[in-house]
Amino acid sequence: MSSVVRVGLAILILKEDEVLLGHRSKTGKDTGGIFEPDTWTVPGGKQEMGETMFEGAIREVQEETGLVISDLELFSASDDIAPDRHFVTLQFIAHSHEGEPKVMEPEKEDEWRWFPLNALPSNLYSPTKRFLDKYLER
Repeated sequence: MSSVVRVGLAILILKEDEVLLGHRSKTGKDTGGIFEPDTWTVPGGKQEMGETMFEGAIREVQEETGLVISDLELFSASDDIAPDRHFVTLQFIAHSHEGEPKVMEPEKEDEWRWFPLNALPSNLYSPTKRFLDKYLER
């Protein structure tokens, strides 16, 4: 196991009663996060040196989806631990966005889709499932 705990960023983008989820490609490469191909996830990634957590969340969403988000709320944080890696993931809600989602990193996600919060796919990325469960319980 790595001796370094990294900072992860997860961003919930809502459009009325729908949430934006990306499908992690079945043949996607391991980019150093919690590796679970063929699952649906919210946009996110890793915070980079020198950027604030909010700057990182905005950057990750734009890199992955092409969307420009704003009006961010820090919702919660979680420990995401795999046998060989550990992330403290900051969970954000983006209350505003501009643009239409598109696949910007096809080596990671092969589709972005809006899902009704009451009809989520069963194969959710485990950190995303915990985030959505916490959000829906509030």
